[in-house]
Amino acid sequence: MSDNDRQQIRMEQLGKATAALKLALQQPEDEFIRDSIIKRFELCFETARKAIRQWLMEQGEVPGHATQKEVMEAAFRTGLIADADLWSELTRWRNDSTHEYEEASAVAAAAFIRQRAVDAFDVLRNALASRT
Repeated sequence: MSDNDRQQIRMEQLGKATAALKLALQQPEDEFIRDSIIKRFELCFETARKAIRQWLMEQGEVPGHATQKEVMEAAFRTGLIADADLWSELTRWRNDSTHEYEEASAVAAAAFIRQRAVDAFDVLRNALASRT
C-alpha cells in the first residue's frame, strides 16, 4: 500500500469519526448520549493524530518513531495546525476523559467538545485535504 493510499484511508476514517461525533451531538443530551459524545471525541482525536502523523511522515517532517509531542510540534511548525493552544486543550480533555469519570467533568467535556473540538477536527480535515 502506498503512502498516498494510507493517507486517503486516514482521511476517510477521520471523516467518518467526525460524522459520528456530529451525529451524537445532534441528540438530546442525557448521560448515555454524553458518554457517546465523549467516546466519539476520543475516537476523533486519535484518528486525527494518526492522520497528522501519516501526513507528516509522507512529507519527511517526522520519522515513524516520532513521539506524539514531536508530531504535534511538527504539525504546528508546518502550519497544518494553526492553533497550538487549542490542540493542547484537546489533548488535555482527551487524556482527562480516559482516566477518570465524574459527572461534572463529563458535562464540561461535552460542552467543550460541542463548542471547540468539532470545529478543530473540521479545520484539520480541510487543511489535510488542501495539502494532499
